[in-house]
Parts: sequence; structure tokens; C-alpha cells
Amino acid sequence: MQEYMLIYQGGDPEWHEKTSPEEIETMMAKWEVWMTELSEKGKLVSGGDPLHYSGKRITPEGVVTDIATSELKELVSGYSIVAANTIDEAVDLAKQCPIMDHADIIVEVREVLRTE
Repeated sequence: MQEYMLIYQGGDPEWHEKTSPEEIETMMAKWEVWMTELSEKGKLVSGGDPLHYSGKRITPEGVVTDIATSELKELVSGYSIVAANTIDEAVDLAKQCPIMDHADIIVEVREVLRTE
């Protein structure tokens, strides 16, 4: 089995502020169910974490820019790592992710390369 990173892009940086505690609790419950199902099937490598929308980009030349000026759809907002036999299976797992309940999200599926 191979590992695949699900990279969550986009979203609303003010989602937590705009969303009621009940809605947040409902969404978190969906995440818990999804992660539990993945874990029980031996498909969850890492639940990952959400990422803050602010940060810095550094070029090899040492140029530092603030990513807050980037378009939201380009920003990585979180990740998870799953185990799957093929990238198509990993895509199917990603399609079941609760983040898909948000219209402004893109999930990128990338194989994790091991150099060992």
C-alpha cells in the first residue's frame, strides 16, 4: 500500500468566526466519523492538521513574501495522509472527506515518495 497526501486548498479564513458553535460541532463530528472509518479500514496514516492562512514564502534568492496576499484558492489550508493501493483509490477516499461539504475547496491528491 502507498501513502497519499490529501492537500486541502482554499476555504474561508473567517469560517470559524462566521460559523455557529453548533455548526462547527456538526462539522467536527463528520470529520471524526470519516477519520474513524478510515482508521478502522487501515487507510488513515495521519489525520493531519488545519493550517493557518497566514505565512511566508521564501525563494532560493532569499526573497520573502507574505502569503496573505495570495488568492485564497491557492492557499493550502490543511492536509491528511491516507494509505491506498492506487491513486484512484486515494481519490475515492478524498471524495468522502467532509471538507467536500464546502464549495470553495479543492483537494489535491499526491503520492508520498519514499527514498528508503
